[in-house]
Amino acid sequence: MRSNTEFELKSSELDRISFLAQPKHSKMVWFTRPWMLTWGNQESIRPLSHSALRANPSPRIKALAQHKKDFSCLQTELGKEEEGRMKKMLHPSHTLQYEHIIRLATPKSRGRISQEMGSPHSELCEYNCPVWHVKPCVRNISHRLLQLALPKSIHPNFTSDRQSIQTSISCSAKTAKMTPRLEQLSLPKLRENRHFYDLGEPGSPIRPVSREARNATASARVRSLSSPKPLSKDFIHPREPAWRT
Repeated sequence: MRSNTEFELKSSELDRISFLAQPKHSKMVWFTRPWMLTWGNQESIRPLSHSALRANPSPRIKALAQHKKDFSCLQTELGKEEEGRMKKMLHPSHTLQYEHIIRLATPKSRGRISQEMGSPHSELCEYNCPVWHVKPCVRNISHRLLQLALPKSIHPNFTSDRQSIQTSISCSAKTAKMTPRLEQLSLPKLRENRHFYDLGEPGSPIRPVSREARNATASARVRSLSSPKPLSKDFIHPREPAWRT
């Protein structure tokens, strides 16, 4: 009896292990797809209606249903042509170099239109001849175009700058003598540099202190603010480097 019970327990454990070893089925398929889908067969992912199966496709749908053309062969051919060109450019032959030199040495030929037009000037042109000759049909300009072509006139109340400023100095001003007051006023104004102060003696303050500040009596609040900050209660002084013996 004991062996039979052990065998049944082992078989139940193996069944449980094989059941747990199977992959889980995705429950999200039930929400996203109401129909059952089996991979590996030739069925469509979405079920087709009978009207879609019996419908005749239009020429546009037939054109869209065709597979894409394979242009890889063209790309390989173009790549081979580019390689051939690069090889010719890097290692040109003597004949190609000679043809290239001749092509660069030949003068450029004028176009047919420029040859027909020719030069706009002739021997009868005078010195006041314009650069470009105007056709007679274009010379008939309207009064409005002539009015717009005129330069803008100056305003009648406009006063231009004086070209020459002439100041006359009297003889009395030339022969006058400078007074001490005029000499003092003619001197440039000296400004004190307040950004930097003279250091002076080591015991003297950096900035000058006024007499009122020296004779003033400090209040209790100023004395409390001027007192140094005390140490915390939990502060522990560093130990002495040498041990006492």
